Amino acid sequence: MDTSTEGNPTEGTVGEMRVKYVFRRKKTKGHDRDGNPLVYALKEMNGYRMQPMYHKMLYTRADDILNTFVHELDVDLLMDVPSSKQLCFTFAERVAQASGLPLVASTFLRKRTVGEVIDGIDAEFPQFQKDRQEKLFKAQLGELRRVDREFDFQMKEVSKQMRRFFQPFTLVGDVPDLYGKRIALIDDLVSSGTSIISVAQCLREQGALVERGVCLLSDLDLRND
Repeated sequence: MDTSTEGNPTEGTVGEMRVKYVFRRKKTKGHDRDGNPLVYALKEMNGYRMQPMYHKMLYTRADDILNTFVHELDVDLLMDVPSSKQLCFTFAERVAQASGLPLVASTFLRKRTVGEVIDGIDAEFPQFQKDRQEKLFKAQLGELRRVDREFDFQMKEVSKQMRRFFQPFTLVGDVPDLYGKRIALIDDLVSSGTSIISVAQCLREQGALVERGVCLLSDLDLRND
């Protein structure tokens, strides 16, 4: 993990969005692409924790880096990507504080159930250009059909190359008027980018313009373009 002010921020493209990354992830071991102890500590997962002193040091550095670019976002508001962990919304609050932009909580978005995801695919089956890709998708879908339909859909259970064919979020409750609003999405971590892309899709269907994003931690495959 590069947390230096000299090496950050970095920037890349996720879907149709230009995304700024505060800290750059550089390598990993094994097949768990998010298997970084710092990531686990920030999310308080797998028994990892971070002492308050180090939390403060890390976020102070993040604030320093945020202040170098947040005033150039050119958007109307910020919105967090829904997450079961507090890290994403906490980071979104810091981006809002640094930029002076309003933060709209994504409480009107929720994860779909397994049944809702399956029904959506059955209603509009994806088109594939390669037979091998279609076979892989059908195998993944077959595994999903064996899961209880009432369970929350977990994107991490889907292979990275197949994630773009699954829509994990849906709108619920009172949806704010987003028509014509320029929104920057805030996320804690980019792995495959599917979550932030899926949220952007939901917002665009409501007439929002979603072309910018800010993430705390970058993709491991980031090419700073």
